[in-house]
Amino acid sequence: MIRLEKILVPVDFSEYSQKAVRYGVEIAKDRKASLTLLHVINQRIIDAVHELSVKGYKGDFVEVMRKMMAEREAELQQMVPQDWREGLTELNFEIRKGRPSEEVIKYAKEHGMDLIVVGTHGRSALASALLGSVANTVVLRAPCPVLVVRELQHDFVE
Repeated sequence: MIRLEKILVPVDFSEYSQKAVRYGVEIAKDRKASLTLLHVINQRIIDAVHELSVKGYKGDFVEVMRKMMAEREAELQQMVPQDWREGLTELNFEIRKGRPSEEVIKYAKEHGMDLIVVGTHGRSALASALLGSVANTVVLRAPCPVLVVRELQHDFVE
């Protein structure tokens, strides 16, 4: 029997990650597993905000980061509508800062995840790309199986 107790879904708020969340929710319900949604604030964004602050642009870097974290936390919570939450054993929301693929892999290792459910493309993905760079890196380096969810004509989740 395949043991699935901890499921991780990386979220970038794209339509692909919303679909991955739906799969993660349904698998977690079916397996009575905990589900964690993880959003990583890209280090490039943090560096850009910091650079503007250093160059004297108005605004406080720390305050901007606090506001960004709060907004992302609220967005993350909204990824799982209330009606999807019924039947979930455990639902967690995590936010980290850094390089998305590295943080997803690191989180999966630290928390002993049994499955990662990831969308094929993120916010910046080109339609012609076969697999988004974050998804590709996670597939290649994850410490556990990875389910890649993509747009299909046939879907397992209704």
